[in-house]
Amino acid sequence: MRRQYVKLCDRRDFDDPELRGAIREVVPGLAPEDELQRKYWEYAMLALFLEEAGALREDARLLAVGAGQETVLFWLANRAGLVVATDIYGTGDFAAGEAEASMLGDPSAFAPYPYREDKLEVRWMDARKLDFADDSFDAVFSLSSIEHFGGPGDVARAAAEIGRVVKPGGHAFVVTESFVRRHPLDSPVVQTAIRIASLGRLARTATPRRRVVEVFTPGELRRRIVRPSGLRLVQEPDFSLSPETFDSVTPWGAGGPLERRSPHILLQARGAPWTSVCLALEKPSS
Repeated sequence: MRRQYVKLCDRRDFDDPELRGAIREVVPGLAPEDELQRKYWEYAMLALFLEEAGALREDARLLAVGAGQETVLFWLANRAGLVVATDIYGTGDFAAGEAEASMLGDPSAFAPYPYREDKLEVRWMDARKLDFADDSFDAVFSLSSIEHFGGPGDVARAAAEIGRVVKPGGHAFVVTESFVRRHPLDSPVVQTAIRIASLGRLARTATPRRRVVEVFTPGELRRRIVRPSGLRLVQEPDFSLSPETFDSVTPWGAGGPLERRSPHILLQARGAPWTSVCLALEKPSS
């Protein structure tokens, strides 16, 4: 492939004119400094990958899992034969801030520009049990959602469903969150011990298998997403980051709003920082 897709979001990625051009297509009208956001990087990486994989064509069927009302859905509806957006709209832990129920009845209300309305279908669906036949879609994608689907078993089931509905020779593009360093406080066992020792005042949601922040280590990405999917990565992962990436870190606090800053690439709670990671996968044709 022409570029590295299986990688962490890096500040230097935004120096690529092709990636910046993709951001401006999907999310037009941004000031240049406001383009330095990992969410826009996710959109651009997806757009570039689907184009290179040959999935942007009039007979292509695309599936979005945990789709919410992402801007890229409307951009893709202008370039593919059908885009099916699925989510548990209006329900779940993130119902108050994402995946509004009204998306089911009137997706055009969320569109930032005109799109081919007959090419976008929105359906309520649990990612752990997709209501589609095997080998139904040319490409399946999920952007910063799979980490919120539940515990390790739930994530693995969602990954397996993604792999199941991709056609042989087709592709999946999963973006999630990955730690970029190691830190003892990121251990679920350590966080559970803190919860117990503090009588629940700290690390309230920690369990021996789940962290307070829903972020994966590189090893967990393989064990919980890649292997259960039954798909193979299109490239060996690149988990390196440039020094510039560490120049700006956004502090994260559970329950509070994120500070708005640019660049917005790395986040950090009490442990190691983390950022978006792309997992570009393919299903063998035989």
